[in-house]
Amino acid sequence: MKEPNALDQVKPALLNSTLSDIGVYVSKAISQAARDNPDIMNMSIGEPAFGPPAHLLAEIAQTDLTQEAFLSSAKRYGHSLGSLALRQAIADWYLRRYNLKINPETEVLITHGGVEAVALAILCCSNPGDTLAITDPSYMLYERALLALGRQPRRFSRPVGDAEFTDLIDSDPSFRSQLGGAKAVIVNSPENPSGYVLSAEEWQQLMRCAERSGAWIIHDEVYDSMAFNRPHYPARSFDPLASRTVLANSFSKKFGIPGLRIGWLVGSAEFIATASKTHDYLVLGVNRQYEQIALRILQDAQTDDWLADQQKMLHSRIRLAKQRLTPTLGFSWPRSPMGGMFLFPCVRGLYQRLPPAQRQRFATVGESAADYLLQVARVATVPGIIYGQSCADHIRIVLCCDEPTFHTALERLANCHHATLAQKLELP
Repeated sequence: MKEPNALDQVKPALLNSTLSDIGVYVSKAISQAARDNPDIMNMSIGEPAFGPPAHLLAEIAQTDLTQEAFLSSAKRYGHSLGSLALRQAIADWYLRRYNLKINPETEVLITHGGVEAVALAILCCSNPGDTLAITDPSYMLYERALLALGRQPRRFSRPVGDAEFTDLIDSDPSFRSQLGGAKAVIVNSPENPSGYVLSAEEWQQLMRCAERSGAWIIHDEVYDSMAFNRPHYPARSFDPLASRTVLANSFSKKFGIPGLRIGWLVGSAEFIATASKTHDYLVLGVNRQYEQIALRILQDAQTDDWLADQQKMLHSRIRLAKQRLTPTLGFSWPRSPMGGMFLFPCVRGLYQRLPPAQRQRFATVGESAADYLLQVARVATVPGIIYGQSCADHIRIVLCCDEPTFHTALERLANCHHATLAQKLELP
């Protein structure tokens, strides 16, 4: 008989099953794979080629990137709320652009990018096990972040149109009366991936729903400066006391500096006090040197004009792409972007032209089309299914790349249906 071995009594250490089961960050994984092949036009991830403002680069280099600036930042922790000067500049931003008065000393928190801002908002507005509402479509991070944080996401499908939140409220009694029993609803406007922008009337209707149910509204507004078909409204515009709204924002997209990882939260003094305490326990602070760079950019007198130029460029690219990628070529536009830096076409027409073996490789139209475009046209896009079931026939195309990449990718997409290209597809 075998003698008992002490090692037989050792139990394996188990990983968090929820985190283990969460899928990879799809657009980042696609982008990383695309970087390995220089022939691939990478239209899969929002890393703007524009920014930071070129006229500030010399001053940043001479003042903010010196040895003295580095040591001053690296040797000390920052304030729990972040730099007061930067918080004041953010308050000035809202007053100047939206006529919103925000107290920089108590109602603003500097975060480690927009992602931490959203995570803190979720943590502080709800308890473990609570349900939070998201719409379909919505940014893929929300559902996975909610699961990672022990919350339960509940999706509500928005009807396609010019008043999607109005139509959702009118058509779904559960959402209208109690936001589906959710403690909070996460709204991205302008939206990734669809480019949808809520109107003032829709914000007012959503606010009334939140008031009836006692729910929070978390407004992820990182694409605020990129609205063009409708004006952008921060949710707080309709909740001046910030009794139930939280704004999450970031320097990453609008200023083209995603690696800086500087974002912010705006909320009531009570909310920000709780968020700053949580922020300390999670990350202890942000990079003080990067705060100074962000401050320089936000305080610059040319900032608003520079942002307007980027908005015009993105809007021009959207118009050009829609003119070039027509239904005849397999691209249709149920949703026309009202803002943001993405295209989100339906590609069922393209899918129907793919070789039968390619159509059978994946479960959804968008996955089959995105794989075909990557393998044959050498353009990296993102399958729409990761943004919700209603998006299964779509792909997301990012427009913030440099000019040569944009025009080359657009030409390849417009010609991807040609038989000569289809013959290049090698199927296993």
